[in-house]
Amino acid sequence: MNYIRQLRGFFEHLEEDANMTSQHISLYMALFNLWNLNRFREQFEINRLDVMAMARIGSKSTYSKCMKELNDWGYIRYSPGANRYQVSKVSCTRFGTASGTATGTASGTATGTTSGTASGSPFINYMNKRNSKEESSQNLKKNGRKKQNGKSNPLHVETDKDYSEPL
Repeated sequence: MNYIRQLRGFFEHLEEDANMTSQHISLYMALFNLWNLNRFREQFEINRLDVMAMARIGSKSTYSKCMKELNDWGYIRYSPGANRYQVSKVSCTRFGTASGTATGTASGTATGTTSGTASGSPFINYMNKRNSKEESSQNLKKNGRKKQNGKSNPLHVETDKDYSEPL
C-alpha cells in the first residue's frame, strides 16, 4: 500500500465530489490514520469515542451521519457493532490502485483482524502518546513562568505601575 498514492487518490475523488463537507474529510482522515496504524489491513476495528476525538466531531448524530454517508458514497465499508459494547469494523476503499476496492489484495499486508483493545495495538499506542502529550502540556501550563508572587505572567506585564503619574 502506497500511503501517498492513497491520499492523492482520495483528494482526486474529493475534487469531483460536491457532497463532501469538512466533517466528512476530517472523519475520513481520522479513519485513514487508524488504517495506517493498523498497517493497512483489509478490515480494522474502531472505537466511536476515540474516532470522534481524532476527527474533532462532538456530536454522535454527526458522526453517525458522516459514517453512513462515507459508506454510501463508497469511501469506506462500515459495519457498526451490534450494540454499544461491541466494536465497529471499517475497511477503507483503496484509491490509487488498479482494483480501487477495499477487497483487493496488496502485497505485504496482513490478513485477518486483530482486536483493537490489545495492549500492543497501534491504536492504543497512538492514544497513549496523545494522552502523554496532553499531560505534558497541562504540566507546562501549571509550571510555566512564574513571577515572584507565584502568579503566571506570560505577557510580562508590570503590576507595580503608579497610575496617578501623568503620561
